[in-house]
Amino acid sequence: MKSLYKYTMIILLGSVLTSCFNDVPSLPETNGITSNYDIYGNVTFFKIYENITIEVSNQPIGRWDLAFQSALDGDIVLVNYTVSARAVKTGEFDFSKVNKNAAENLLGSNPLLEWPFDDPAYSNIVDSTALNSWENGEVYLVYRGERTVAQEAYYKIQFISKTADTYTFRYAHIESTEEKEFTITRNADFANIYFSFEQNDIVTHEPPLSEWDYYLAPYYGWFETLTAGVYSPYLQTGSMINNEGGVRISQVFDESILYEDINLSMAEGLTFTDWKGAIGSKWKLTPNPENPVYNMDPDKKYVLKLNDGNYYKMRFTNFYNQIGEKGYPTMEIKLLE
Repeated sequence: MKSLYKYTMIILLGSVLTSCFNDVPSLPETNGITSNYDIYGNVTFFKIYENITIEVSNQPIGRWDLAFQSALDGDIVLVNYTVSARAVKTGEFDFSKVNKNAAENLLGSNPLLEWPFDDPAYSNIVDSTALNSWENGEVYLVYRGERTVAQEAYYKIQFISKTADTYTFRYAHIESTEEKEFTITRNADFANIYFSFEQNDIVTHEPPLSEWDYYLAPYYGWFETLTAGVYSPYLQTGSMINNEGGVRISQVFDESILYEDINLSMAEGLTFTDWKGAIGSKWKLTPNPENPVYNMDPDKKYVLKLNDGNYYKMRFTNFYNQIGEKGYPTMEIKLLE
C-alpha cells in the first residue's frame, strides 16, 4: 500500500506545519483554572459550578473512529475531528469491491486533502458532516487520522440498518477480507456513543451529558483566513460547548465592553445561541513569526447560561502553564450575581 502511505504522510506533514511554533511564553499569571492536560494531545472536559470550575475527565486524542448521535433526536455519525480524520464516498454499494486497488484509484482521482471532514463546531448540521448520507448504503472509505500508523490508516465502512435505538454497520481494513459487523445502541445519558475500529467496540470518551459544560481539544475545522469571509481547513486548538446538554452562550466581542464590566443585568439582556463552536479557537491571536507567542484576544469574552439557571462570564487569559509550556489554557470563569 505504498501509495496509500504516501497520502497519509502528506496530511501528517500538513498538520505538523500548521501547529508548530517555537514559543517563548511571556504572559503574566492570572486567576482562573489552568488545564492540566495539553490541548494538542488531549480532550479535556470541564464542569462549571457557582464557586469553582473543575476538570471532569480527560481522554487522549485518537482513541475513537466514529461518533454516533445518541441522546438527542437525529442520526448524525462523525469521524474523529481531533486527529483530522476524513471520509469519502466510493460510488460502490458492494462492500467486497472496495479493496486496496479501488482505494488507490480513488485517491488518485480524489486527493486525501480534498476529502470531507467533520468540524465539531458544525457537527449538529447534517449537511456539513463527512458521512452525511450514510443511510443509502454506499460504501465509504475512512482515513483514520494523523495519530494512526500508515498501515492502519484506511478502513471501509457500510451502514446496514438503523432503528429508533440502534445503528448497525459493517467495516474492514482496506486490505482485509475479514468483515466485522457491530450494532450501536443509543443511550440517553450521552450526547454521542464512540466506536473504535481497532478495539471493535465502544470506547469511553465524553462524560454523561449532565456532567460537563465545555471541552478543550485540537480539531480540524474551518478557519477564517486573512481575507474576511474566506475560510480554509486548518488544524486548530479550541473549545466546544455542551449544547446537547443545554449549555447556551453569548459572544461579547464589543471592544468597548470590558470583561470586568459584564454583570448580571447585562447578561440577562443578551441573545444566546446553542452553536457548539461559539467559543472555537479565535480567543487567541495568531502568533507573529518573528515573535511566536500566543497572546489572548482581550475582545473575546463570553457569557454562558447553564442548566442551574445561572449566568457565568468567561474569558481565556493564557495559553501557557506556570513553567512556560504551550497548550495549557487558563480560563477565568465567574458567576454573575
